[in-house]
Amino acid sequence: MKFATLVFLGILLLGSLVPLNAGDPAGASQVAIGFTGGSTWTSGTTGICMWYLPVVGDLNLGSLFEGLHGAPVVDMQHAYLIWVSDFSVQMLSPQGDPHVLALAPSGTATIYFSNRPDLRDLSDPSKRSTWGVPVATFVRKASLVRSADGLVSDTFIFSADLVSSRSFSLNGKQFNFRDLIPHGMTCFEYGQNFSSWEAGTCVAIGN
Repeated sequence: MKFATLVFLGILLLGSLVPLNAGDPAGASQVAIGFTGGSTWTSGTTGICMWYLPVVGDLNLGSLFEGLHGAPVVDMQHAYLIWVSDFSVQMLSPQGDPHVLALAPSGTATIYFSNRPDLRDLSDPSKRSTWGVPVATFVRKASLVRSADGLVSDTFIFSADLVSSRSFSLNGKQFNFRDLIPHGMTCFEYGQNFSSWEAGTCVAIGN
């Protein structure tokens, strides 16, 4: 085998081992985002879901969170990126039944970016202007919330189509969610205590 052929095969092999970068399109069903956060109920059937994102493509934590004494602080108040979605639910199971089934109708969600997350006022939804610049907007499809213990814990799986996005500078590099998840994502969420704590992953939607 010629030397040039060996070199070419070696390049192909190395290319197959390169991890996903934040700017590379995620393959169908490939994990693109990991999240945690919680929901605040504003009434018996409506609320606001807020996440921060410890996983975005292959970016390290230092790219996603503001540092304190040189180390990233991994929490909502120090996250450069947060997800916010207003939601409502329609109960489908009888009142008092511990086996809860609820419909979450379609809605919208926004990812906000701020390079000064410490200036956010997250305690008041009327102060969203402090949350940063909207860099991605999604249409969240209708889905079901399920619980076997009266919402002490729950699961929620939904798809979110990416409908608009804009480039922004993250860690000195231009980033756009359309490069990572051009068609949107499907999210698998696990919650506890009436969804006051939530965590999960989102995988890319294919063509």
